[in-house]
Amino acid sequence: MEWVDCLVTATGWSAEPGELDWSGTERALGTHLPADFKELRRHFAAWGSFSDHVVVLEAPGDTESLLANHESLLRSVRGNPDNRRMFEPFGLLGANDGDKGKGLVQWGYSFIEEEYYWLADTQQEPTAWPVVARVDPLEPFQRFDMTASEFVYRVLTEAEFSAFSVAATIETPYYRTF
Repeated sequence: MEWVDCLVTATGWSAEPGELDWSGTERALGTHLPADFKELRRHFAAWGSFSDHVVVLEAPGDTESLLANHESLLRSVRGNPDNRRMFEPFGLLGANDGDKGKGLVQWGYSFIEEEYYWLADTQQEPTAWPVVARVDPLEPFQRFDMTASEFVYRVLTEAEFSAFSVAATIETPYYRTF
């Protein structure tokens, strides 16, 4: 079973998958996004959160879209170079000419300031991009060699899954729309 299917089963989500157009986002980023992530957003197309904890950024839309979020982060580091330190040692994808198509792309966050990114590399297949996350913007990043949907599934269902897990306090995962 694919990780997206595992999330659908674990949360009991029954809405029909949506159709989302990622072409503008991918064109602006200069790379395709991982198919797993696009499938995750397709199945959970309605805007919401997992267990009132994990939020996965939207397809094209308002400020909660993946592209709008990335552009906001880029403005932040370009407007104040000191902000680049917040993304060390990786930097943001497209933040400067020296990144050679590598850097962070945020795909989600939690309501308690956790941040979830890919360590993107436009020279690799997006399926190879690891997840990097941190529990607080001032903490170092942790690397997870897995897809975004596997990461979300483990946060929701595995109590022993690093500092990100909510499984010990939320017994039955769910998806709630806003």
